[in-house]
Amino acid sequence: MKSIYVKKTKKTPLISLDIDENIFQIKGPSFSEDILSVYEPVIKWMNENLPNIEKELTCEFYFTVLNSASHKKIFQILIILNGFMDHGKNIKVKWYYDEDDEDIMEMGEDPYRTYKSSL
Repeated sequence: MKSIYVKKTKKTPLISLDIDENIFQIKGPSFSEDILSVYEPVIKWMNENLPNIEKELTCEFYFTVLNSASHKKIFQILIILNGFMDHGKNIKVKWYYDEDDEDIMEMGEDPYRTYKSSL
């Protein structure tokens, strides 16, 4: 398994999938026009590597800006994490947001409801 580290830009978040520390982080703005190139490698990594993780994995999410395309990809990531938790993987999700950003707060509280309402 390899760790992944992608630097934050003005339109894309920092992405860190650290195998040695068992920490998965996505932090910063997420409104790139080519959001597939940002999140598809993350989703591929998760599907290939999460089955092999034995220790607790901490997943931290903090978005300053999140467009609708990013929202859908983050929802997909949360669904994948939930599936692994349902199959016995020890995964802790931490969701951070600016206190005045109700949209991102609600997505972290109930991603299923939020996703359905955004369609």
